[in-house]
Amino acid sequence: MTRAMLLSLFLPPVCLGCGVLLRREAPPTLPLCRGCTREHVVLPPAAITQDGIWAVHAYAGPLLRALTRLKFNGQPAWAGPLGTVLATSPVLRHGWDAIVPVPLHPGRLRQRGYNQAVLLARFARARLPSPRPPLAARVLARQRATAPQHRLPASERHENLRGAFTVPRPALVQGRRLLVLDDVTTTGATLRAARSALVAAGAAEVGALALLRTLA
Repeated sequence: MTRAMLLSLFLPPVCLGCGVLLRREAPPTLPLCRGCTREHVVLPPAAITQDGIWAVHAYAGPLLRALTRLKFNGQPAWAGPLGTVLATSPVLRHGWDAIVPVPLHPGRLRQRGYNQAVLLARFARARLPSPRPPLAARVLARQRATAPQHRLPASERHENLRGAFTVPRPALVQGRRLLVLDDVTTTGATLRAARSALVAAGAAEVGALALLRTLA
C-alpha cells in the first residue's frame, strides 16, 4: 500500500461535496456534511443493477462534484474517499479472481496523468477484508482512441466503443471470474464493451460495477 493510500485511510475524513473537515463520528461510508447530505441523491433500488451492471450511488449532488474534481480537475486525492464509498458495494465481495479497471487510451492517460478507475479500484480494494482479489489493471487495453462517451448521444455510444478494447494476453483471463470497474455508467456501453472483450478472451464470468449511475 502506498503512502498516499495509508494517509487517506487514517487522516480525518472530509466532506465529498464541499471539502469541510468532518467530525470523527461521521460515517466513513458516505462522508458528507449535513448540508451536502441534504443534497445527496439516493440511487433508486431499481437502478442499482441494470443489464447486469451494478452501481452504488446516483451521478448527482455532492458525489458528482467530487468525481468531477477527480476526473476532470486534476485532483486525484478525491479517489481515496470515493474509493471508500465504492467499497460499500456488496458486489466487490462476490469472490472475484481479480478486479479489472476500465482502461484509458494511452493518449488520454498521458493527458490526464492517471486513470481514475484504477485509483478508485485501489482504494476500494484497500477497504475490503482479506483475502482481497488482486487488481488486474493491465489485462484489458484500450486499443482505439474514442470520443468521450459523455459528449455523445446514447444512440451513438455503443458504436463509438466497437472494437475499442482488447485483451493482449488472453491466458491471464481464461477461466477466471473478473469484475470490471468504472467510475460512471450511463447507457452501460463502456462496461458492456469491456466485459465482451474479456468474455471473448475466455473469462469464465465477468461482472460489472460503477461507482455512480446517471439517472437521465
